[in-house]
Amino acid sequence: MASSFRVTGPGMYGFLADSDDDNIPDICFGAVGYGIMTGVLGFSGGRDPEGPIQQNSYSQRAGVEGGSAEFTGVAGVSLAGVGVYGQVEDMPPVPGGWRSGVFGAAATQPGVTGFSREGDGMQGASFTGTALRAVSFFGNGVHSISGALTGVTGISGTQGPMQIPAAGVIGTSDTQIGVIGTSNAFWGVLGFSANNVGVVGQTGNPNSFAGLFNGNVAVNGTLTATVKNGMVAFPDGTQRVLHCMESPEHWFEDFGRAKLKNGCTTVKLDADFAKTIKAGGYHVFVTPEGDCRGLYVRGKTAASFEVRELGDGKSSIAFSYQIVGKRRDITRHRRFEKIHTPPLMPSATPPVSRRSKPTAAALRKFIASLEKEARERAPKRARKVASPKRTVLWMPRRDK
Repeated sequence: MASSFRVTGPGMYGFLADSDDDNIPDICFGAVGYGIMTGVLGFSGGRDPEGPIQQNSYSQRAGVEGGSAEFTGVAGVSLAGVGVYGQVEDMPPVPGGWRSGVFGAAATQPGVTGFSREGDGMQGASFTGTALRAVSFFGNGVHSISGALTGVTGISGTQGPMQIPAAGVIGTSDTQIGVIGTSNAFWGVLGFSANNVGVVGQTGNPNSFAGLFNGNVAVNGTLTATVKNGMVAFPDGTQRVLHCMESPEHWFEDFGRAKLKNGCTTVKLDADFAKTIKAGGYHVFVTPEGDCRGLYVRGKTAASFEVRELGDGKSSIAFSYQIVGKRRDITRHRRFEKIHTPPLMPSATPPVSRRSKPTAAALRKFIASLEKEARERAPKRARKVASPKRTVLWMPRRDK
């Protein structure tokens, strides 16, 4: 029995497991190969038929290895199933019925890994569908890390302005919305920082807005602004600006009308308003709405105050009043306290340019970090998953 054989050409096939007239194979396996290094080794090409063989920890010992200097090293094609199936670990649970060019399966490790020194580690392309779709039930849909640049960059149409530091996520577009966050039952967008600003909005157009809210706005904290304006609709349909009055202290105010009876009256504070200001620490300003000697205030309490006519007058005129009281909920306050506002865009060292090539030492460090992560994630021993007994379709023949 020959231990090996060599096929010489010219010819179409190097080795052919034939079929019947209906193109139905007569045997289960066209070829079974055992080898200490590689089970099956195949090359393709005209000028350099042997092709490149990458001798690394993955290809030195493989079930199938293919090489070509000009063409595809290994190709798998299926009309109704999976073109290429790759698996790590023993019998991981996989969903049935999938149709894809490449299917990677694993129980605890990555199903598919792509790596590149300077180009894209993995690419997905589609003309009308989704180029890359990520689905997870209990884990993250997408988890992306970059050591020097942005973790995730999303571009719609053509790229918009990018004069910003590197970030975890950047969404940019020339004519479309850069980032959209939506939710039916929770927050559409959440911004958080442990030691800095949670959300920053900025515009390059002084006539535009850094932030726009179509709805109610709630602030659980201090609202600080250089200028605070109000907006009111005019009969001509335009919106006009009204400006807020500012004070070095925190005040609440209330307004009302009352009437003297025989030169005096007692005005009760609104019960809810009285709960919001410090008791006894409020001011009252009165304006008579008729002829009299003048009005003054006395007997202020937490619930009411008296208004009298000067000179023991006995008028019975109406008057309006304004009450201004210090907020009860603010206990610590400094007049004209200095405030520090962080810059809109933090000053940072420009990120490493994507075109700059890493040094050999940086590349080795990067590969070492990936290998360390792989070792930490890998089980201590090959994991076998219990499964129902399978019918043995074939057994390798071992002639003694």
